[in-house]
Amino acid sequence: MAAPIYILEDHRVDDLFPLTYNRPASLLRCGSDLLIDRMLRNLPRPPDGLLIRDTLAVKYRERLGIPINPPVIPGRGAIFVNARWLMTEPFVEPPPDSVGLAADDFAWMHISGPRLKTIDLKRIVRSKFLDDLSHEMTGGVIDATMIHFPWDLLRHVRPLLLEDFKRRGNAKKSKPKKGVYVLAEENIYVGSDVQIFPGVILDATNGPIWIENHVTIRPNAVITGPAYIGEHCVIRAGADIREDTILGPHCRVGGEISACLFQGYANKQHEGFLGNSVIGEWVNIGAGTITSNLKNTLGEVRVPINGRPRSTGLNFVGSIIGDHAKLGIGTMLSTGSVVGFASQVLTSRPPKFIPSFSWVTDEGISRLDFHKMVSIARMAMERRQCELTLADQDIFNRILSSYSSVEEHTWELE
Repeated sequence: MAAPIYILEDHRVDDLFPLTYNRPASLLRCGSDLLIDRMLRNLPRPPDGLLIRDTLAVKYRERLGIPINPPVIPGRGAIFVNARWLMTEPFVEPPPDSVGLAADDFAWMHISGPRLKTIDLKRIVRSKFLDDLSHEMTGGVIDATMIHFPWDLLRHVRPLLLEDFKRRGNAKKSKPKKGVYVLAEENIYVGSDVQIFPGVILDATNGPIWIENHVTIRPNAVITGPAYIGEHCVIRAGADIREDTILGPHCRVGGEISACLFQGYANKQHEGFLGNSVIGEWVNIGAGTITSNLKNTLGEVRVPINGRPRSTGLNFVGSIIGDHAKLGIGTMLSTGSVVGFASQVLTSRPPKFIPSFSWVTDEGISRLDFHKMVSIARMAMERRQCELTLADQDIFNRILSSYSSVEEHTWELE
């Protein structure tokens, strides 16, 4: 009997904060799909479970068709697949007590029944336990891409878009309407119930453009491929959507956007430049907000993940903006900035690291009142006909009780 397969969050999920506070690592968008979509497509059979933090279990039991944190039966053994693995090739089932390593990460690990019986299975989620166990396994380094930090989601946008378009390219295409300027039509897919107004330019000369169902693109917008526009997105009049941009579902965007990845359900409807940035869900970016994505020195960008500077190896990195963050009009974000979960930015020149649950003004940073934050999130979601559930509120409360133990920050105001 084949061993059950589990998709597992390991301890490095913390390095993906603030994006993973509110979602499992496997539900990060990378290219046109979520990481878990790529796993489901390439695994030899459906996974037997998704092993995630207890903080998120109730919410995602309601959303996903995969068992969440089911009991792992030791007798059969188990294959653990790392939730941060960007799986692009079919997974071939490995022999028992073997491991596939991607540098210092395990991409997968097959533990036999006898060995699994000796393991405390309560320790494996968000822990280093399997990392330590990997040294006892046979196997070695494999060709596997892991997502370590938020900017890794940006590194792979272009090759993934090219691959995704090629894979989906046989889908039926509908031609844009009269008055729409199209370059390299063979590289453009337009879904059903899409409104594209006269004056729009779709330039797929240097890469494909994929427009999902129920999208609206207002007059004189320009989209340059490769780019992906998710379902129910609205592109405002005159928008400039440049190469390597991913818009998850239900985004409303305008102004100038270049090489950005939106998880979904975010607003950036006005003028202002947004470049090489990762945007969480339920984010609102005010009019005239600008991100710097290149240092004056043209050097490598460092990003303060959880308040600690990390090298990116990249020259172009804008901002990482966590779920439910709100940026007021005229905000100017420095190169490599991080805006924490549910933060409110009400000053034009905020610090490079904004901790979660912050209220940021010209006077400094104070903690955002929890009940006020919940009220803001509820109103934002209701405007999109979505509900802030009790499970959502419980997650907010759990994040609030633990984030300060992860994020390094000295509060200026209390």
